[in-house]
Amino acid sequence: MNADIHTLYESDFYQVLDFQCRCTDCATSKPEYSDSFSIAFVRKGNFLFNVFRRSLDSYNGCILITKPGYERTVTHAHAVPDECTIFAFRNSFYRELQQRYAHTKFFSDNDLHSTLLRTNMETEFLHFTIMQLVLQRSGSKLQIDQLVMQVIDKVLGTITDYTPDARIHDRLKKQHLTTIERAKEYITGNFTQDISLMEIAGYCYVSPFHFSRIFKTFTAVSPHQYLLSIRLQHAAMLLGNSQMTVGDVAFSSGFNSIEYFTTAFRQQYKCPPAKYRTGATAR
Repeated sequence: MNADIHTLYESDFYQVLDFQCRCTDCATSKPEYSDSFSIAFVRKGNFLFNVFRRSLDSYNGCILITKPGYERTVTHAHAVPDECTIFAFRNSFYRELQQRYAHTKFFSDNDLHSTLLRTNMETEFLHFTIMQLVLQRSGSKLQIDQLVMQVIDKVLGTITDYTPDARIHDRLKKQHLTTIERAKEYITGNFTQDISLMEIAGYCYVSPFHFSRIFKTFTAVSPHQYLLSIRLQHAAMLLGNSQMTVGDVAFSSGFNSIEYFTTAFRQQYKCPPAKYRTGATAR
């Protein structure tokens, strides 16, 4: 495949790879083989991942999970070149994963070579945080390893049979995948700021009315819900890994009211921030 693949980070049991395809047409690649178990977050573009009678429609908001040792081809379905973050795991660690998740259909069925999972705000924020730490070289080995283990738990713990979303058809993807990619980029890059719907829509070059409908179609939540979830996940991470006061955690996560933060946090995590911190410390 005509692509650039760079190793961004290497641990004892995985690598974080930056995959950037250079293809701009809809050609199908020659058959290739996966040599490691991988979890890939699709950042940009749209491609069909073809494996053993299945064609997995992959775009931003999708996580591609692939077993090693199987043949696949890729068909590019979008003018924008594909970009992915790939977590590629060593074979010794893959054997441990097979044992731990042996009860899931994906690992017990040899006919399932790859599958696709939709992201949620939690997995997207984990991916965003890991990328920030890796690119800025600001995270410790243990911190990044723990975040990657959370990705594994969240992704492999929720594997289901792949079914395409009929609402997200080819025309919609061709017109607005870039809109969603830019929107998520803007929100995750500015979640501590008091950003408005008009700002996000303007950054994406669409009207605010059109943008809200498109965003919810792709993500299943409103832009405000998406922003709130990211802020709460950032706050939960600070509560578990810092000595900041609850007030400082709230303001550092983009909230301008401790009362509103506490209410929203309780609704999301079923306990107040202080109690969550106690539980995180105990774990």
